[in-house]
Amino acid sequence: MGHIKISKAAIASGVPQFDITSADEVLSVKVVNTDDIQIIYAGGTVSTIVGTGLDQVDAQLVIDAIDVMDGASGPAPIVTLSTRAIAITGTLLT
Repeated sequence: MGHIKISKAAIASGVPQFDITSADEVLSVKVVNTDDIQIIYAGGTVSTIVGTGLDQVDAQLVIDAIDVMDGASGPAPIVTLSTRAIAITGTLLT
């Protein structure tokens, strides 16, 4: 399963922190709520990268990293957005 790493705002003990989200079976990547990036997957799963001031340029960075990893394995690309992500949340579409 391919995945990407999203740099987080928090740095614990001087070590950068990351959240991971899948790069497989992505149907859509878009900016929502003017600050967040939503990734919709086949099967109805949604990941939301929660941030402040994230925009279409940041969404394109996520798309580019997904393009690299889709269906691949190996070291995940690290995506550093214009502002650091606060968290990645996951839900099911209803």
